[in-house]
Amino acid sequence: MHAPLPRRVPRGVRSSRDELLGLRHYGNAMRRVLALDDARSEARGAPSARSQGMEYTESRPYSPGDDVRRIDWRVTARTGRAHTKLFRLERCNDLYCLVDQRPRMRFGTRGSFKSVAAAEIAALAGWAAAAGGDRFGALVAGARQASIRTGPAEPAALALCAALAAAGAEGDGEDTPLESLAARAVAEAPIGARLLVVSDFADDEAAFERAVNLLRARGALTLVWVFDPIEEQLPLPGRYPLTDGHEHLLLDTAMAGVRAAHARDFAERRKRLQRCAALPGNRCHVVRTGAELFAALER
Repeated sequence: MHAPLPRRVPRGVRSSRDELLGLRHYGNAMRRVLALDDARSEARGAPSARSQGMEYTESRPYSPGDDVRRIDWRVTARTGRAHTKLFRLERCNDLYCLVDQRPRMRFGTRGSFKSVAAAEIAALAGWAAAAGGDRFGALVAGARQASIRTGPAEPAALALCAALAAAGAEGDGEDTPLESLAARAVAEAPIGARLLVVSDFADDEAAFERAVNLLRARGALTLVWVFDPIEEQLPLPGRYPLTDGHEHLLLDTAMAGVRAAHARDFAERRKRLQRCAALPGNRCHVVRTGAELFAALER
């Protein structure tokens, strides 16, 4: 009998290696959340579970970084604009996770920082892969990037928990753009792997679109959008102190321009995620800090 999903997980401002290791008991439950066994069933009957065969699905406008060998010359000639062919890959049982631990993820007003919630989700993905005997790999995007090479999921998940705990203890570093992180993930993930990206996706629209295009060309894509409730809706008009541990500032939510700009930026981010989730083969989960993590993922 599978362990039930817990209602709450210990959380805070840093990821604890012991707490991340403790999530291994929920690997089977997380498999259901991520529909990993559904993906395996869809691949059943293919010539090989690790085949690299491809089937053409559609063409889209060319983006920087696309493989020039996949340019659709017929559509390009017809439209006068370069287009790239997209293919559906025969799926393998590999799972690869890109988890955002960049400086701006270290923010939270409810329960935990976004970085902690993202670390928990990534660790659960590793334990989910281990529960099914799949292969697993990951890229931790923090002050310094940490790469977990794809291999047997049990040791890979252990290595990920250690890397996430180390990332939580690091100081601020370079804020690498999402598209650059996606390019590295694509270079390291096996062809046909299921890709999981856990982030607040606060990068600008162009960077987000380029990242998604890169990732979709590699394999089936699942996004987990982690954000704090204050990003969704500012608190009542007033002056609120904020700090990163070094600098301090006051957020004045009484200014109409501030509230309007904040609402507009969040709405645009939501639309980007909705468009991505509507694309064939994509999935999207939404997790607010302070919410019951597993209940949010199951929705």
